[in-house]
Amino acid sequence: SQHGVALELGGEEILLVVTNVLTAPAEVRDGDRSAGSHTVTPLWRRGQRRAWKGASAVLLPSDPAPSSKLWSVVWHCIAVVLRVGSAKAALEGDPQGEGHPTAEPDWNLLSPQGTLLFLSLALFVFTRESHRCLPQLTQSHGVLMVTLKRLLSPGFLACLDGDPELVPAVVIQACQLLCFPFALDVDGDTLALVTEAVRDSQIPAQLLQVCSRHLPFSYTELPMSLLCHLVVSDKQVIDQMVREAAVSEHVIAFLTSALFSDSLTLTTDLLSLLTHVARACPEHLPFLQRILSGSDVADQPLTHLLGHQQPPIRAKTCNLLGNLLRHSHGFPQALQSQPGLLESLLGCLADREESVRKAASFAVGNAAYHPSFPAGTLGRAVPRLTRLLNDTQARTRCNVALALGNLGQRWAELGDLLIESRVPHVLLEVACRDPRETVREGALVALRALSQHPGIQQVLLSLRATEKLATLASGDLQPAAGGSPRPSSARHCEKLLRLLKHSVFPG
Repeated sequence: SQHGVALELGGEEILLVVTNVLTAPAEVRDGDRSAGSHTVTPLWRRGQRRAWKGASAVLLPSDPAPSSKLWSVVWHCIAVVLRVGSAKAALEGDPQGEGHPTAEPDWNLLSPQGTLLFLSLALFVFTRESHRCLPQLTQSHGVLMVTLKRLLSPGFLACLDGDPELVPAVVIQACQLLCFPFALDVDGDTLALVTEAVRDSQIPAQLLQVCSRHLPFSYTELPMSLLCHLVVSDKQVIDQMVREAAVSEHVIAFLTSALFSDSLTLTTDLLSLLTHVARACPEHLPFLQRILSGSDVADQPLTHLLGHQQPPIRAKTCNLLGNLLRHSHGFPQALQSQPGLLESLLGCLADREESVRKAASFAVGNAAYHPSFPAGTLGRAVPRLTRLLNDTQARTRCNVALALGNLGQRWAELGDLLIESRVPHVLLEVACRDPRETVREGALVALRALSQHPGIQQVLLSLRATEKLATLASGDLQPAAGGSPRPSSARHCEKLLRLLKHSVFPG
């Protein structure tokens, strides 16, 4: 000490001292007792760097273990300075203060740069002790979450608009804190609690507003990546996002522009997000239509992206289109009027990248169900699909087999072409010889669909399909090693066999 007396303090005592320095006013008396006393503002409120050093000394020792008490005190102090709800509510963790109108932060107590410094400190602590910090992200009304919500709010960011570099820095660091659970090996229950807390804090809606109004385009990758993680984790996040977009043309304009961006990460994340919406929430197809329906040919996002130079974007666009075409009404019908869309999709069947061919074959198979797609254009897919039955990727071969079966829906226009292209021949060969069970099953499903037409039945009988299928079925009936269940292809094989036998001996 300053009087030369050695003091030995334990960790809890140091914690109390630092907490007191940060938060408690002190009464100071002059040497002359008759002069009275006056109160000195605590170090925190005076904005002294010593307060940060004191906090860092306890929060960040050589073997970091952030003290929950001091950690909470620091976050509460930040919440008060940033005017998170009412000061009393923020200090007491009262969620009722969260919805109250908030004033501009008191920059006399903590500058905007100081806010950024605090976020850097928080990121350091989270990086060193991620699993110990995670529980604070599971509480939607906890001080950490409501403070992050405040930092990402349009009202707070508007206070920083005078500094073009400060807004992106604050947003990125706040998003990095929220991204920690998705970057760690976290159990599903904890991840669900974090997602629920973020959702209940309305942060997904705020992320859309931040990206569309406050961030330069080049800084939107991380917020959109975070939003994508949230969307695929929780259907209610989708609902919240769609509601926000419904009342904001800025959001729709941003999302559409992002599809034309030069950022591979931004575009692929957005395509993944839109694909999940198409797959999981058909009631939100109008939302997708607003984004994906360009005003003229040059502004058609899907056609543009199918020809993108980056294979991941072409693949994800095919996957999005395939999921859109799973639905029979609404926007999928509008897709059929987009010039060049189907032709661009068929071109992806011959793409040099395996992932693109796989997704394109899935999309073409679903397009076959839509009668307003021109049969002549779909017919041009037949020779390409038959060649792809030899593709190296099993998933692609399975998609192709199912797509050829779906084309039987257009039998009146395409039946002769399917027979001339030897589709029954190659599907039977795949059903009997492909090394992958899923591919054999896909071929059998396709043959069953096509065999509803007498022309296909005659071709299969001429190929001695009943004998080949009987051999295949007998092999599937043998007990599997280790007592494994009977393959699902066996059921399709038996039903196809009965159908063909019935065509020879009706009744």
